[in-house]
Amino acid sequence: MSVLVVIRGNSSSGKSTTALAVQGRFARGACLLVPQDVVRRQLLREPDVAGMANIELLEQIAGFGLARDLVVIVEGILNVDRYGATLERLTAAADHALHYSFDLTFEETVARHLDGTRRTEFTPEQMAGWYHGWQPLPFAAETRIDASWSAEAVVERIHRDILALR
Repeated sequence: MSVLVVIRGNSSSGKSTTALAVQGRFARGACLLVPQDVVRRQLLREPDVAGMANIELLEQIAGFGLARDLVVIVEGILNVDRYGATLERLTAAADHALHYSFDLTFEETVARHLDGTRRTEFTPEQMAGWYHGWQPLPFAAETRIDASWSAEAVVERIHRDILALR
């Protein structure tokens, strides 16, 4: 039985850290992590604009895992205007789908960025151009994660939700 987990949010909100921690709770080969940044920035070196190949590739990679009944975690900013249709198709293809979105203020994302390991990769000024605030998916209910959630609480909640489906 396939489970799709979508973790969205603005830059430096904690998506990648959360996704890696959730994946680490599963046996090797049982959980496929599909990070938007890796597909877009590393595999294809593309800008984050509509119609680029990374959107299709992200869907194909995630679809591969769903077809094999894996837990598939797709994480990234995943702007609804560019990735919404892809996420909707993946949601429909999965036996079960769980959606989570970090809803943090711009100031909170900057504070987390400046405390993080990637603080030299981009500036708060660049982050301002990427920040889009709360951007709900029109086709799925998302668990909204605000600044009051600890990192461990987020990981525990997602892991518990997955286990309840399997």
